[in-house]
Amino acid sequence: MRKIYEKLPVWLIYTIIFTLITLCTFGSLRFMGLTNIWRMDGIAQHYPILAQFYRILHGTAHQSLFSWSWNLGLGADQMTTFAYYVVGDPFSYLIALFPASQLQLGYLLLTILRLYAVGLAFLVFAKQLQLKRGGRLIGTLVYTFTSLSFYVSFHHPFFLLPLIFFPLLCAAVDKIYHGQSFLWLVAITAVVLISNVYFAYLLGIGSLFFAVIRYFDLKRKGELVRSFPKSCGYFGLTVVMALLIAAMVLLPNIDATLNSSRSSGASIFANGLKLYPGIYYLKLPNALLDSTAGRLYWAVMGTSGLSLLAMMWTLRHFKKYFMLNVTLILILVGMLLPQFAAVMNVMSTPSNRWLLLAQLVFALTAGIFVDHLNELVPADFKWLLSGTVIFLALCWAGNGFLFKLSAHRLIIYGIYLLFLLVIAAGLIFGFKGVRFRLTLLSLVIVNLISLGLGLYSSNYNLTLRRDELSRGTGDHWMKAYYDYADRYLKQHDRSFYRTATTSNYYHPHNIPQTMQTVGNNIPMLLDTHTIGSYFSVQNKAVNDFNKTLQNSENTMNNPTSNVDNRTTMSSLLNVKYLFVRANQVGKAKVPYGFKIVRNKQGKPKLFSNRLVYMLDNQSGTALYRNQYALPLAYTQTQQLDRNAFLKLSANDREQALLDGTLTAHRLPGVRTVKAGTVTKPVAYSVKMHYQPFTTVAQAMAYRLKHDTSESVTGKIKAKKLTPKQVKRNNNKAKISKPSQAVMKLLQQNRGIVEQNNQANRYGLKELTSDKLGQNADYTVTLKNPSAYKNCELYMEFDGIRAQFPSISDRLNNTANRSFMANVPFSPGIRLNDWRDFTKKQNFDAFNLVVKSPNRKEIVQQLPIDNMSDYEKKNQTLVNLGYSKQARKTIKVSFTKAKRLSFKRVRIIAVPFDQNYRQKTTQLQNQTLKQLRVTNNRVSGATDEPQASVLTTSIPYTTGWQLTVDGHHTPIQQVNNGFVGAKLPAGRHQIRLTYQTPGLLAGRWLSAVGLILFVFGTAVEVWRWLGRKQVTKH
Repeated sequence: MRKIYEKLPVWLIYTIIFTLITLCTFGSLRFMGLTNIWRMDGIAQHYPILAQFYRILHGTAHQSLFSWSWNLGLGADQMTTFAYYVVGDPFSYLIALFPASQLQLGYLLLTILRLYAVGLAFLVFAKQLQLKRGGRLIGTLVYTFTSLSFYVSFHHPFFLLPLIFFPLLCAAVDKIYHGQSFLWLVAITAVVLISNVYFAYLLGIGSLFFAVIRYFDLKRKGELVRSFPKSCGYFGLTVVMALLIAAMVLLPNIDATLNSSRSSGASIFANGLKLYPGIYYLKLPNALLDSTAGRLYWAVMGTSGLSLLAMMWTLRHFKKYFMLNVTLILILVGMLLPQFAAVMNVMSTPSNRWLLLAQLVFALTAGIFVDHLNELVPADFKWLLSGTVIFLALCWAGNGFLFKLSAHRLIIYGIYLLFLLVIAAGLIFGFKGVRFRLTLLSLVIVNLISLGLGLYSSNYNLTLRRDELSRGTGDHWMKAYYDYADRYLKQHDRSFYRTATTSNYYHPHNIPQTMQTVGNNIPMLLDTHTIGSYFSVQNKAVNDFNKTLQNSENTMNNPTSNVDNRTTMSSLLNVKYLFVRANQVGKAKVPYGFKIVRNKQGKPKLFSNRLVYMLDNQSGTALYRNQYALPLAYTQTQQLDRNAFLKLSANDREQALLDGTLTAHRLPGVRTVKAGTVTKPVAYSVKMHYQPFTTVAQAMAYRLKHDTSESVTGKIKAKKLTPKQVKRNNNKAKISKPSQAVMKLLQQNRGIVEQNNQANRYGLKELTSDKLGQNADYTVTLKNPSAYKNCELYMEFDGIRAQFPSISDRLNNTANRSFMANVPFSPGIRLNDWRDFTKKQNFDAFNLVVKSPNRKEIVQQLPIDNMSDYEKKNQTLVNLGYSKQARKTIKVSFTKAKRLSFKRVRIIAVPFDQNYRQKTTQLQNQTLKQLRVTNNRVSGATDEPQASVLTTSIPYTTGWQLTVDGHHTPIQQVNNGFVGAKLPAGRHQIRLTYQTPGLLAGRWLSAVGLILFVFGTAVEVWRWLGRKQVTKH
C-alpha cells in the first residue's frame, strides 16, 4: 500500500479524493433536486449574466461584448458591467460548450471545475515551498474544501477565482526570491488584472504582504538568492508589463469603476463603525471551524480542525516559525478591526472577504504540521490540550454560556476531538506507520465532507430548500418572469421603449424576506429595456440623477429601480409600459397617464400567472401604457438656470425638467429660464392612533391577557369596558389598588405621550415608543383634502435621526411587560432573553411605514451589517401615488427603532392636469425625426428654427461621441446624468456613436505588453539553453 501511494503523483491522489468529496457534498444538492443557484444574487445576478454571456459567445445576442446594451437598466457598457462577473473569468467561456438547454448543469460543473483548480493552484504553491508529499496533499485538501469555498460555490461562484490566483501569485513571488524567472509572475498578474478590478486590488495587497513576510523569512533562514534591490526591480518590471498586457480590459474597467455609483462618496467607510457589534466577536471562535450559520460581515472561515491544532503547534514553536506566527497574529488583529476590513474592501464596507487570503495561511500551517508530526513530543500534546480547553471555553462564551449546539456543529467539534485522539495515538504508537497516515487522511476527508454537508444537506441546513433553486426553475423563471407579457409587447410595438414594474410586482410576501434583493437582472434577457438593473458597477451619472430627484428606491447596486413609480420621472426616462400584478388592477399605485392595455373586445388584457415553483407572483400580469412617455432623444429650446434649479425641492426639480434642460455648462444662444414652483404644500395635523399604555384600565386588560409577546397598543380596548367590568376585572387582576411601581410606569408613559403630542403640535417631528417597548403609530389628517384631487401625493422626511434600543433597553422593556402582566421574570429568564436579544439584533436598521388609501410604502434603513448597499438614510421622499379622489388620512408607523425624529416632514401635492399634458406632448413632438436606436448608435434629424439642447435619457459617459452633419460636436452632461449637446438652428443629421472608453488605447498598450512578454520569454529560453550547454560541457 505504501509503495503504491508513493508511486502515485500527489495531483492524482488529490483528484480521486476531490471526486469523493464532491460527490458527497454537491451530490447531496442534486439528490435533493436542488441547484447551486442562490435565490438571492444567484438568480438575480449571476445566472442571468451567465445566460446573457452564453448568448454573446454564440452570437445570438446580436451584439459583441465590447458594446453598449440598452437592456442593462437605462443602458450601459456591456463589457465593463459584466467584467466583475464573467469577462475575466476563463472558466466562464467554457459555458459555450454546453447546449442552451443545459445551462444550469453548466453553471454547476463550472463551479466544481473552479473548485478543482483551487486545489491544483495550492499544489503548485506547496511544491514551491518544498512541502513533503503528506503536507502537500492534506494542505491542498484543507485549502480546497472550507466553509468559505463551499459557501461561495453556491452564492458567488466567481469568488473562487482569487482562491486560485493567490497561491499562484505567491509561488511566482517566491520564484523571484530564489533567482528564477519573473515572467511567471508577469503572466499571473496580467490574468488577475484582467479577471476583476476588485480581485486585483485584494490580491495585490495580499501579494505585497506575502512578499514582505517571505523576504524576511528567507533572510532569517539564509535562503535568499536574489538581493532585495534586484527583487524589487523585477517586481517593478512585473507590474509594468502586466499592466500593459491587461490594458485592453483593465483601462475600460478602471474608468468604469472610477465613474461608478460607489465612487460618488455614497459609501460610508467601514459603515461608520469603530468596532464591530459585540455579537460579531462572540461568533468568531465558532466561525473558525464552522461557518454554516451567522456569517456576519463575511467572517467565513470554517477550516479543518487539523488546521486549528496546527496553528496552536506553530505558536508553541514561535521562533522556529516566526514569520508564519506573525502572519497568524496579523490575521487575528485584522479580523477584530472593521477599519482593516474596509481598507481591504476598497475603502468601503467592513466586509471580511479578505479572509479568503487567510485560507492559504491556514492550509500552509496544516501542511507544515503534517510534515513535522514525527517531531511531536508529550509537551506539545499538553499544549494542544490547553489550547483546546481555551478554544472550547471561547466557543461556550460565544454561544451565550451554553453548549446548546446544532447537530452539525456537534459533529464538527467531535471530529476536532478525534484529531486530538489520533495525534495521541501517534505519540504512543508512532507517526510513521501507514495506518496512522491513512487514519489521519480519512479523518481529514470526513471533516471536509462534514463542512460541505453543513451547507449542502437539508438535514443540517434547514433553510436549504428556501435558499437554493430547484432544478429547472431558474430557466423557467427567466422565460416567464413577466408571464409572457413581454412577448406581447415585442409583437405589437416595434419602437424603442423602456419598461418598469410597480414596486410590489413581485410582492415581498411571495418570497421570504431573507431572499429579497434590490433588483433583478432577468429582464435584460427579455429585451424589455427595463429601467432597473442590479450590478455591482453602476454609472455614477445615473446615480447622480436619482439622488438629485431623491428617488427613494435608489441604492448603489440599483440606482434607478422603478423610480418609486413617480409619474414625471417615469416619463422623463422614456417608460412607456408598466408591468402590474393582475390582482392589483385598479388598486396599485399606477402613475398618471398610464392606461391599461386592452384586448380587441375592449377588456383589460390580462396575462395568466405562469407557475414557477416558489418564484412566480401568484397573480398574473397586466400591462399599462404611458401616453406621455418622452422619447429617448429630443430637443429643448430652453436651458435651466442651474443655481435656481438647485434651490428647488426634489419634486419641483422633477417638474422643471419639463420646462427646460439642466446643462452642465451654460450654452450661449439658448434661452435660459428660471424654473418656478409647481407643487403645493399640504397642511396637516398629527394624532397618535394607538397611544402607549397610560391608564389603570389598560394595565388591567394587559394583566388579564398574560401575554407579553402581544402588542399592547394593538390589543387593548379598555375604553369599551363598562364601569362594572372595569371593577370586576380590576379585582381579578389584583390591581384595583395599583402599586407604586405600576403607577410610576403609567405616569412615565403619560409623560411620553404629553411630550410627543407637544413635539408634534405643529407637524410631525417625532415617532416614539413607551416604557414597555411598544412603538406608537400615527394618523396624519390632511386639511382641505378635496384641494388635492388629481394629484400625486408625497411625504418628505428630512433630517431623520434614529435612536435604537440597546440590549439593556430591550431587557428592561421585557421586564416591565412581565411586571405589568404579573408573570415571572427570574434571573434565568432574563439570561435567556439576553441570549436571544444578543443573537437577534437589528444592527441600527429601521422601517418607516407610510400608508395611504391606495399605497403602502416601507422606507428601509439598511442595517450596518449590510455589505453592499448600506447608506445612512438622512432623508427620503415617499410617493403615495396619484389619485383622482380626495385622500383624507395617512398612517405612519415604524419598527425596530426606539425613536425617530425629523427636522421637517412635509406633505407635497403634485398636480397633473392640462399643463403636464401640454408640456409632455410638446416634447414628444420635438423628438428626433427618423429616430433610430441600435446597439452602439442613436441617429435622427432635427429641424428647429432656433438653437436648442439635444436632450436624452442616455446615461452619460465619455464613450458617446456626437456628430452633426458629419462634424464632431462636443457633448456634455444634461439633467445631471445624461448625454446632451448644443444643436444649431436648422435641419441637421444627428448621430451619437458609442465606443468603450479606454478600449482603443488599451488595445495598443496590450499589443506592446505582449510583444515585451514574448521578447522576455525568448531571452529566458536563450539563457536556459545557454546554461544547459554549459552543463553538458
